[in-house]
Formats: sequence, structure tokens, C-alpha cells
Amino acid sequence: MYRFVVVAATLVAMASPTLAQPMGPPPGGERPQQGQSPAIDAGARLFISPAGEPFRSQDGLAEWFAGADANHDGALTLPEFRDDAMRFFKVLDLDGSGSIEGPENSRYETRIAPEITRPDFGLGGPMGGPPPKKPLIHKSVRKEPKVGAARFSLLNEAQPVRGADADLNQRVSSEEWAKAARRRFEILDTDKDGKLTIEALRPRL
Repeated sequence: MYRFVVVAATLVAMASPTLAQPMGPPPGGERPQQGQSPAIDAGARLFISPAGEPFRSQDGLAEWFAGADANHDGALTLPEFRDDAMRFFKVLDLDGSGSIEGPENSRYETRIAPEITRPDFGLGGPMGGPPPKKPLIHKSVRKEPKVGAARFSLLNEAQPVRGADADLNQRVSSEEWAKAARRRFEILDTDKDGKLTIEALRPRL
């Protein structure tokens, strides 16, 4: 009996370092990057940028804004806003063809921002945590409820990639993406002064 206990203890000690190792990359060998689905920290919240890029952190709006504000002056101009959108376009355009097509859009919905296809996701508390006393996702001022990406975004747009498909041909060209960026900027620029500030954007969430 004593010998059995010693052997069992030895096996547990050998396994412990393995159990302590962090999880490796997801299936397919890809490591989580910005725009993909990383491991979710307790208390993280989902924010989807106007271009459709997901940010999973304590303050995704601030994280996105800081990255898009190229000259760090606290204001987003249309060129900065459009440049940020085009950067994410390149993330989605895997084959570099200059357009986002069916498989690439499916990848967006299933790997990059799968939350937008889950009707009950995000209506409770922070990801991985219990529901808070006040909902993190505010109700729309409009009568109809927000769906898809609109629940996590500044814009009432359910699927940002499909929303940029102006001619409805099931693919989004870089030109369409740039035009969608301008349209989204103009919606957010409510005072029409040609710039966006984070203070003006926060009330929209």
C-alpha cells in the first residue's frame, strides 16, 4: 500500500508542470491576434469598432480610439478613421485580392467576431462573469432592439462587413469599404465639425 501511494504521488508531481503550462494556439496553428478571438480575461467587455473590429478589454472603445488616433491629438479626423478601417480591411482580405468574399466573411462571423451571430451573447455581464446590476449593453433609443454587432458598437449595424456591400454582390471591394468608412464617420460626426472625440462617442454606447 505504501509503495502504491509513493508511485501515485510521483505521477502527480510529474504532471503538475504540464498542467501549469498555458494553452497553446487554437486549432490551425494560429495564435490569437488583434481582430481574432483571444482568451477572454475575467471582466473583459466586447466593443466592436465602426469597421467591425472586435476589442475585448476593460475599455475597448478607448483601445480602438487610441490606435486610430494616428497623431494622438485626442480627435479622429476622416482620414484617420478611414485609414483605421482600411487597416482592418487588410486583416479580413486574407488572400490580398482587394475584396472580402464569402469564405473571408464567414471567417469574420465564426472566428473573428462570432459574438455577432449569438443572439443572447453579451446581454448579461462581462464576458466570463456574472450579470451586473446594470446591463453593459444599453438599449437602443429606437423601438426595435439592436441585433448582431449593433449591441456592441457605436452604430446600429448588425453585420459591418455585409453592411459595406453597397451593390449586394456578396463581396466587398476596397472602394466600397472606404465609402462605408466615410458614411460611418458622417453618422458619428453629429455636430459636423469634421472630427470625433471619445467623450462625444461614449454616450452612444
